Amino acid sequence: MGVTQVARTKAGDGFETWDISLAGAGLGRDAAPSEALPLVDETLEAEGVEPLFVPKVLSVGEGGIKASVFPMPVGEIASSAPFPLGPVKRPRVSDAEVDEGVAQLVAAHGTFATDISRTQPRMGDTVVIDVQARAAGGRVEDLSRTLSRFRVGSDELPGKVTTLLLGMRLRQSRRCELSKGWRVKGELGDGGRSRACELKVTLRDILRLKAPELTDAWVAEHMPNAGSVKGLRAIVRRTLEDEAERKAHDELLQRAAAQAAGRVTSRPDHDAVAAMAQSSMEGLLEQVHGGGYTLSEYLTSRQTDEAGLRQMLEAQASSELSRLMALDAIARENALEPADDDFAQAARSLGQAGIESPREALSASLGRVYATQQARRARANEWLLERQGLGR
Repeated sequence: MGVTQVARTKAGDGFETWDISLAGAGLGRDAAPSEALPLVDETLEAEGVEPLFVPKVLSVGEGGIKASVFPMPVGEIASSAPFPLGPVKRPRVSDAEVDEGVAQLVAAHGTFATDISRTQPRMGDTVVIDVQARAAGGRVEDLSRTLSRFRVGSDELPGKVTTLLLGMRLRQSRRCELSKGWRVKGELGDGGRSRACELKVTLRDILRLKAPELTDAWVAEHMPNAGSVKGLRAIVRRTLEDEAERKAHDELLQRAAAQAAGRVTSRPDHDAVAAMAQSSMEGLLEQVHGGGYTLSEYLTSRQTDEAGLRQMLEAQASSELSRLMALDAIARENALEPADDDFAQAARSLGQAGIESPREALSASLGRVYATQQARRARANEWLLERQGLGR
């Protein structure tokens, strides 16, 4: 089974609809969109098109595939010779940071005890609370939790509940009207449906973590790889230094990419900027609604309106697109082929760090062409640093 013909039609706003005809029996009427992605990748490579967004499979039929593609705008740059980035300090880890890291590791083995000296919680405190809620239509059983332990300010608690707790003292209860159904660890909320409800929260206890005494014997028992307190400190220092080096390297990559973006001679396409801004807006709305807020509440907290927010997102999209076009141009002119390290760097920049086989993982989740493009940009970033003698 292979691709025999591709019909490309403009779909408006820079998108194209591709009708891909297949030889042989095709994929079948019940085939999933994920099964069609390798064939879409094959078609993109044959057409020499790299997408700005991950291509979307609209439908799969026996005769072929229909997909939505946004071709990446081609950028030309004045020069890829990098400007010097100036002095770059080597990251330094202080003894205080090592002590804090060791204390956190040891505290993870501690036990919770009531903090009798405190009556009011702070951000980060662990609290024991009663949660009761009454929906507009009467009692809803799964809206109640009794004596549940939560960390103030964590993702487990909605923002309004956190605000409520910070203004409470022990054994005081507060009511607040909520405009939507809320969830606390998936339990607070009417079976996933949004429903107006009244929430009552009672603060029972504020807990603190009682850490064990740090001795060589305790380390040998609980952290045998370290062996002793000195060995544990050495491991923590090495971990913190590696993390600091990685952060410094990421910052350098951003500076190198920003440098290249300033030399793009072809302006970003208006449709591409608008599509990127709209994509950012959709992602932002998902975050806002996922946190239990309305868009108007979010805009009020940011002291702006929707027009101002969209204008800001368009400016960000224009800047980001210039950077992507510059990195694409550098990769194209210098035929930079990405290696496994570049796929790992791309995975980190996409928020998917720590996967064992980044090349396969990115290709499986994004499609081969798009994953390779992301890695090629990572290679172009690294290439700019190598030219300045700052690469890894």
